[in-house]
Amino acid sequence: MERTIRKDSVLGFLRKYGTVVTALIIFIVFSFIIDNFFNSTSILMLLRQMSVLTILALGFTFVMAGGGFDMSIGTTIGLVSMIFGYILIDTNNLFLAIMGAVAVGLAVGTVNGLFVAYIGVPDFIGTFAVGSVVYGVKMLISGGHPVFFPADVTPGAQFIGRGFVGEIPFPIVLMVIFTIITVFVLGKTSLGRRIYAVGGNRTASMFAGINVRKYRLISFIICGLGVAATGVLLSSRLNSSQPLAGEDMLLEAIAVVFLSTTMFGEGEPTPLGTVVGAFTITTLGFGMTMLGMGYHSQNITKGVVVIFAVLMSVALRRKDR
Repeated sequence: MERTIRKDSVLGFLRKYGTVVTALIIFIVFSFIIDNFFNSTSILMLLRQMSVLTILALGFTFVMAGGGFDMSIGTTIGLVSMIFGYILIDTNNLFLAIMGAVAVGLAVGTVNGLFVAYIGVPDFIGTFAVGSVVYGVKMLISGGHPVFFPADVTPGAQFIGRGFVGEIPFPIVLMVIFTIITVFVLGKTSLGRRIYAVGGNRTASMFAGINVRKYRLISFIICGLGVAATGVLLSSRLNSSQPLAGEDMLLEAIAVVFLSTTMFGEGEPTPLGTVVGAFTITTLGFGMTMLGMGYHSQNITKGVVVIFAVLMSVALRRKDR
């Protein structure tokens, strides 16, 4: 009897925190096999690299919490980057450049939300189509060529992605701010509760008097804000606007947010779960890069780890039932 209770307790713990444990194991293994992996410099580099993916994934968390999906986020980052760069170079006004980037993110998020929530186009098809249009627009206006910031560009443009607050890189500060805001909005406000309700059961939410279309639209708009922030951060870090910036981040963002659904026993995306998911994916990439592993090998390894984490969660939940 006592052995059964103990076994159930272990299974319950793994079901709730198994993916967190996996993330810690990955970090500890790299700390042992890679010299200088576990020191303040490497950890700050890891967190700075993680910040971009985390901010993007936090915005995506709103869409998935509302039961949606957005295939356009990767390609939209490049358009945000180009608009940010063009305005910055023409005006040397950081505020106007940021406002232009935010406008692009909001516009794409709004179009996605209108297509999906109000017209009724399936998420995958609607957002994929919007993403295709966005790709064409950014390649048309840029010719596929990056734009490098001049030497006399306002220092604030570089500070966003490369500056420091004391010893802490500013992107890490931004990541913490975005995380706190997301945790508060999704966990402590009526907006967050209604987005989760819509994602959990649209029909029941409708009968409860919740405007399902409205909150689905809002989730896409918030995701657009996350995309805008990501585009600005990448441009600042690279000191240039890249039309293909963020193209490879879609699958990583999906993996991160999906991993968040396997954490804390929630079965739904959570902000803290997203942070842990981003930490897992970034630590894998960071560690494998330090080991000299190729890009394709990294993709294979990341995919295997994500599959393992998901299968572990599914197996434990079935056992729990």
